[in-house]
Amino acid sequence: MTSTTRRRFSPEYVALAARWLGLLSHETRLHLVLTLAQGASTVSDLCAHLGLQQSNCSHHLAILRNADLVVDERDGQFVVYRLNVEVWRRIGDGFFDQLLGGADTATLQHVRIQRLPSRS
Repeated sequence: MTSTTRRRFSPEYVALAARWLGLLSHETRLHLVLTLAQGASTVSDLCAHLGLQQSNCSHHLAILRNADLVVDERDGQFVVYRLNVEVWRRIGDGFFDQLLGGADTATLQHVRIQRLPSRS
């Protein structure tokens, strides 16, 4: 087995990642996140798309919002939810950097990940 340089993750990152992954272990929350990854949506649209009761959908969106995984904004009489991109970038930085496994790019089913030069 060859020796590789391994990144050390801060205890803060590990604790946050564990919390976020724990929240996503619930199927309803994971469905909501996967749907919002395709674009912002109202509760009504999410309920119709996922076949959820509004109270159940709102409950899980509140949990995701309290964890900063989603954000909401008022648009007239509607509240629109979307992923909190900055938080997802923080989550992804650790995972995707390691996914490259020393290469400069990795291609997934619908995504290409490319390593950027280090910021000094």
